[in-house]
Amino acid sequence: MSVKKNFFARSISTKLIALFLAISIIPILIIGILSNNRSGNAIEDEVFNKLSSVGSLKQEQVVSFLERKLRDIDVLAKSQNTLNAFSKLKEYHDTGGATPEGPFNAASDRFRTVYDEINPYFKNYVEAYGFDDVYFICAAHGHVMYTVSGKADLGINLSTGMYKHIGLAKLWQDVVRTQKHVFIDFNNHEPTGANAAFIGTPVFDTSGNLIAVMALQISTLRINGIMIENTGLGETGETYLVGYDNLMRSDSRFETETTILKKKIDSESVTLGKLNKSGIHIIKDYRDINVLSYYSDLGLEEKFGVDFDWILMAEIDEAEALSPIKTLRNQILLIGLIIAAIVAILAFLFARYFTKPIIQLTGFSKLFALGDLSSDISINQADEIGELADSFKLMQKNLREKATIANQIAGGNMTIDVKPLSENDTMGIAFASMVDNLRSQITGINNGVNVISSSASEIMATIAQLASGAAETATSISETTSTIAEVKQTAEVSNQKATNVSESSQLNRQASLRGTKSIADTVKGMNRIKEQMLSIADIVVRLSSHSKLIGEISNTVSDIAEQSNLLAVNASIEAAKAGDQGKGFGVVAQEIKNLAERSKESTRQIQNIVGDIQKSINSTVMATELGEKAVNEGLELTAIADEVIKTLAFSVNEAAQASIQIASSSQQQLIGMDQINAAMENIKEASIQTATSTKQSEGAVTDLHKLGEKLQEILKRYKLS
Repeated sequence: MSVKKNFFARSISTKLIALFLAISIIPILIIGILSNNRSGNAIEDEVFNKLSSVGSLKQEQVVSFLERKLRDIDVLAKSQNTLNAFSKLKEYHDTGGATPEGPFNAASDRFRTVYDEINPYFKNYVEAYGFDDVYFICAAHGHVMYTVSGKADLGINLSTGMYKHIGLAKLWQDVVRTQKHVFIDFNNHEPTGANAAFIGTPVFDTSGNLIAVMALQISTLRINGIMIENTGLGETGETYLVGYDNLMRSDSRFETETTILKKKIDSESVTLGKLNKSGIHIIKDYRDINVLSYYSDLGLEEKFGVDFDWILMAEIDEAEALSPIKTLRNQILLIGLIIAAIVAILAFLFARYFTKPIIQLTGFSKLFALGDLSSDISINQADEIGELADSFKLMQKNLREKATIANQIAGGNMTIDVKPLSENDTMGIAFASMVDNLRSQITGINNGVNVISSSASEIMATIAQLASGAAETATSISETTSTIAEVKQTAEVSNQKATNVSESSQLNRQASLRGTKSIADTVKGMNRIKEQMLSIADIVVRLSSHSKLIGEISNTVSDIAEQSNLLAVNASIEAAKAGDQGKGFGVVAQEIKNLAERSKESTRQIQNIVGDIQKSINSTVMATELGEKAVNEGLELTAIADEVIKTLAFSVNEAAQASIQIASSSQQQLIGMDQINAAMENIKEASIQTATSTKQSEGAVTDLHKLGEKLQEILKRYKLS
C-alpha cells in the first residue's frame, strides 16, 4: 500500500516515463515470454524428435546388422565350400582326430594340411563380410574343429571339460536342440578372454541330417562402430546399448576404458525399456547429469526368437540440447532492454516537453497559494495546456480584484458593492455575503457598544455598593469569629470535664461491678458458715448424748466401786477372823479397797469433767443457735445489700453511659466549633476576596467603559451608508 502511495505521489514526469515504459515493456515481456515458451517448446520438441530419430536410426542399424549377419551365415552354411570343408574335417575327426569326450587334435600335421586347404576361403569371407571369426562345431560331440583365427578355442570340447558352460557351448547345445538360428548375448569368451556375441545356425548334409553347427563371432567393435557414431548428437550426445542385466553392451563415449559388461546403468529409462516401452524424457544419467533421454527395447526376442533383449539409449545433455532456448531468451531480453532504453529516452523527452508548462503553472499556483499575485503568466499554447494557462490568468485577475475589494474593506469602506462573476462564483458570492454581514455586524456592534457603555456606568455604581457591603460584612465576620473562638474555648473546657466525668463513671462502674461480685462472694461465704453451724449443732447434739452416756457409765462405775469397797471391808473383816490364814486375803481385800477408792475418785473426776462438758455443750448449743440466727440475719442483710448494690451498679452504669454520650457530644460540639471556626475563616477570606474582586471588577468595569468609548471611536471610521 505504501509503495502504491509513494508511486502516485511522484511527479507527472516520473509517472509518464513509468507509464511509457510499462506500455512498451509489458507487451514486450508478454510477447517475449510467449515467444520464449513457444520457441522453447518447439526447440525442445525438435530436440526430442531429433533424438528419437537418431535412436530409431540406431535401432534399425543394429537390427539390420544382426539380420544381415543372420543372412550371411545362412548363405555360408548352405554353400558347397562349407559342405566340402566340413566333409574333410569330419573325415579327420572320425579317423582319429578326436575322441567323444576328449579334445579335438588341432596340432597334427594332418590337421594342419586340412586347415591350410580350407582356411583361405573362410578367411576371405570373414574379411569381406566383417565377421570376427567363423567356427565349425561337431554336432555330435561339440568339438571346435575349425576357426579362422586359430586361437586358443580351436580344438576345445564344448560338451565336457572347463568350457562346457561358456556362451559358445550354449549356442552349440541350443542349435542342436532346436535346429534353428541361435543368438548368444555378449559375454566373456573365456578361451580368448574377449567379450563376444555369437550367431549359430545348423548345417545339414544333402540328406537333411544335422552334421555340424556353424557359428559367427560378433565382437564389440562392430556394435561400437554403430553406437559410437554421434552424427547429430552434438558435443554431449551418445547412443549405447544396455542389457536386461543393466550392464552396457556398447562403450560410453565419455569413458576411456571399455564399459561393456562392466558399467551398470540403473536409470529410469532402462527400467521403462525393460518393460518393453519406448519414450523420451529428461532424467539424470549414469554421470548424474540431466539429459534428454530416448529409450526403446530392440525387440530381439520377437524378431529373432532369442531369450534376451537390448535397450537402446540415445541421450544428450540438457544444457546443450536446450541451449538454443537460453540463447533465444537472452536475445529477447537484449531486444527488450534496447527497446526499453529507446522508449525511456523518448518518454523522458516527451514528458519534459509536456510537463514544462505544467511545472510553470504549478509554480504560479504555489505563489497564488502564498498570496503573491504579482507574477505574470507567459505561457501561450494552442492546446489544452494553453487553455489551462488562460484559466490561470483569469483566476489571477479575479484574485487581484478580490484583493482590491479586501483592501477597501480593511480601510473601512463598507459601502463597496461586490458582484459575483457567475452563479458558481463561490468566492464572489462569499465576498458579497461577507460585506453584507460585516455591515449588519458592525451596526449591531455599534448598538452593543452603546449598551455596554451605559451598562458599565450602572455596574460601576452597583460595584461601589457591593464594596461597601463587603467591608461591613468583613467587620461582622471578624466579630463573629472572635465570639466563636470564645465558645470554642468553653466547649473545650466542657469537653475536658465531660471526659473526666466519663472516666470517673467508668471507675465507679468498675467499683460497682467489684462490689456486686464481693456481695455475691459474701452470700456464698455466709451460706457456707450456715452449713458449718448446722454441722456443729449436729455434732454438739451427738456430743451431749455421748456425755450423758459417759455420766451414766460413771455412775455405774461409782456404784461398782462403792460395792467393791463394801466387799473389801467385809473381806478384811473375814480375813481378820481367819487369822494368819486370812492375811493374804486381807491384803487382797485391802488392794481391792484401794482400787475401789481410786475408781471412785476417778469416777468423781469423770463426773466433774462430764459436767463441765455438758455445761460447755449447752453453751455451745446456745452459741450455735445464736450464730445460726446471726447467719440468717447476715444472709438477709446481704441479700438487701446485694439488691442495693445491683441498683447502684445499674445507676452507675447508666451514669457511665450518659457520661460517655456527654463526652461524645462534647467532642462533636468541639469538632463542630472547629468546623464553624474554619467556615468563618473561609467566609472571612471569601469576604476579603469579594472585596478584592469588587475592586478588580470596579477596575474591569472602568476598563470596559473605556473600551466602549474606544469601540465607538473605531466604529466611526466605517462607512455604512
